[in-house]
Amino acid sequence: MDDPLAIRVVDARLGILNVIARMPFRFGSVSIDAIAQAILEVTIETRDGQRAHGHAADFLSYKWFDKRPEKEPAEGTLDLIRAIEAAIEAYRGAGLASAFGHWRDLHPILEKASVARGHNRLGGNFGVSMVERATIDAIGRAAGQSFDTLIRGPLLGVEETSVFADLPAGSVAAALPAEPLKKLTVRHTVGLADPLSRIDLADAAPIADGFPETLEEYMLDDRVRFLKIKVSGDGDADLDRLGAIWTVADSCNEPVSVTLDGNEQYASIGKFADLMEAIQVRPDLQRLYDSILFIEQPVERTASLEAPLDAKALDAIGKPLLIDEADGWTTAFSEAIACGYHGVSHKNCKGVFRSFLNNAIAAQRNAAIGEKRYFLSAEDLSNLPVVSLQSDLAAVASLGITHVERNGHHYFRGLDHLSETEKQSALLQDGLYRNKDGCVALDIRNGEINVSALDNPGFGFASPPDMDRLIPPGEWNFGMLKRKLDA
Repeated sequence: MDDPLAIRVVDARLGILNVIARMPFRFGSVSIDAIAQAILEVTIETRDGQRAHGHAADFLSYKWFDKRPEKEPAEGTLDLIRAIEAAIEAYRGAGLASAFGHWRDLHPILEKASVARGHNRLGGNFGVSMVERATIDAIGRAAGQSFDTLIRGPLLGVEETSVFADLPAGSVAAALPAEPLKKLTVRHTVGLADPLSRIDLADAAPIADGFPETLEEYMLDDRVRFLKIKVSGDGDADLDRLGAIWTVADSCNEPVSVTLDGNEQYASIGKFADLMEAIQVRPDLQRLYDSILFIEQPVERTASLEAPLDAKALDAIGKPLLIDEADGWTTAFSEAIACGYHGVSHKNCKGVFRSFLNNAIAAQRNAAIGEKRYFLSAEDLSNLPVVSLQSDLAAVASLGITHVERNGHHYFRGLDHLSETEKQSALLQDGLYRNKDGCVALDIRNGEINVSALDNPGFGFASPPDMDRLIPPGEWNFGMLKRKLDA
C-alpha cells in the first residue's frame, strides 16, 4: 500500500477500571491513592468494507489536565470521560479520512467544545488522543504493521504542510532515527511524598510487597541513574528536599542525571530562578545542579506563554526549560520557543501526531542553527501496562528519546490491576515483563527497559484488553474509588 488508508470509525466501546495505588502519588497540590483508567475499543472500516479493532488506555488524571481549585476530583474525572465520548461521536460522524486527516480536522473543533463545556483545550485533546491512538492501533493490526512502520510510511496519511506550512512533506519521518530504539533508560520519578531511604520507612509501616519502596532501593535494585524530581513551589522546603534526595543519589558513587518538574507550582519564573540560584550557592547541591538536564513546567500553564521569559531569570536558571501542561494545543511548542523555551514533553495523552510534528519542528530549527538546542522529552502520566504503557513506549522508541520518565511501576504494583489472562499474555512480550514471586511486573535491568518486543502489528501491544471486565461509563461514579480503597 502506497497511499493513505481511508477509514471511518463505525463503533466504539469505552470502559472504566478502578486502580488502587500501592503508595500515595503526590504531584502539585494533589495526592492520589486510587484512580480510574479509561480503556477504549474502536472499530474502523476501510473504503472497501474491511473492519479492524484498536485500543487505547489512560488514567483519568483529573488534577493534571485541569488544576483549578474549584474543580472537584469527581467533576474533573467526568470532564475527561465526556472528552472521550465527544471525540468518539465526532469521529463516528466524520466519514472517510486518513488517521492523520481525522485528527487534523477534528481536534480544533473538539478543543472549542471542551472549553464551551467548562473544561480546557488540553482536556479536549485528551479525548481526541484516545480515539487517535485506538485508530492507529486498528490500522496497524489491519495492515500487519508496527507503529514504527506506520509513522514512517504512507498509511496514516501524515501531511505536515497541512498543519505547519513551513514543515516540508516527509519531515516527520526524516526527523526520526534510522530505527526505533531497542532499549530505553528509566528516569525514575521522585514524588513529593516518596520515601527516600530505609530511615524514612522507620516512622511508617512499610508496604513490604516485594518491590522497592524507597529511592535508595530503586538505585540499588534497579540501578536507576536518571531521576525526575518533583518540586513543590515552596523554595525552602524544596531546597531541603533536594538536599535529602541528593544525599541518597550521590551515595551510589556513579554519575546521576536529573530533571526537575515544577508541575506549575511556582508563582513566576523569577521565583523559580530564586530557587535555582539558591541551589547553586549551596555547596552540598553543586553536583546536583551540574547534573540537571532540563526543567519542566515551573510556572502555571497560561502564564508560561503570555510573554517572553525574563532574560535575567533565564540566565540565573542556566538550564533549558520545557513546557508540559502548557502544551495544550498544536502550535503550543512553536509559541513556547518564541517565549524562550527549548523543549516540550511527549505524552501520548496529549496527542501522538502532535508529538511527531513537534519532533519535526525541533529538528528543523536545530538544522537551521547548527546545534541541538530544541528537543522533546519523554514524560509519564503514570502509564500502566499493558495498553497505555506499551503504546507510549513504542512512540518514545520511534522518536529516539533515550531516557523516559516511568513511574507507573512505582506507584502501582505490577500488573495486579489486570486479569490473569492479560498478565500471562503480557509475559509473552519478550523482555518487557518478568514474574517476581507470583507478580507480573515491568522488568527493569541496570536502569533500562528492553522495548524490542514492541515492534509488532498495532500500537506496541500484542493482545487486546479484556473489555468485558470493565465498568461502562454510565454505571461508574467517583465514589467507587473510595469504596474500593475502603475494601
